[in-house]
Amino acid sequence: MLIMNERREPRFEINQSIWITLFGEPDIRLPARIKNVSKRGIGLELQGPVAVGTALKIELDDSLLLGEIIYCRADEGSCYVGVELEQALCGLGALAKALGTFSDVPSGPQQSDSVSERRH
Repeated sequence: MLIMNERREPRFEINQSIWITLFGEPDIRLPARIKNVSKRGIGLELQGPVAVGTALKIELDDSLLLGEIIYCRADEGSCYVGVELEQALCGLGALAKALGTFSDVPSGPQQSDSVSERRH
């Protein structure tokens, strides 16, 4: 019997510790482990269950990923969570460096000192 993989995208196995933030009132920051990734999603291992539909932020070295939990199942003393990725921001270090070059430049409208102008 031939078993077909019905996934739309190839999935790559990974074993990397990360931090995630579950958005809510209040936001909750948790340790997690990436188990696998694909173009459209990430499989995470967490210590406890989380609600399907929860929005989350995944922080990687130089990237920020936003997604939604689409399933959560118990898996040998932990929980395996499927995340559908919605947005990815990459190259944040370069962006921060570029923005840093503007830190010495005043922002917003410049207001003159009206007292000193009247004296001149």
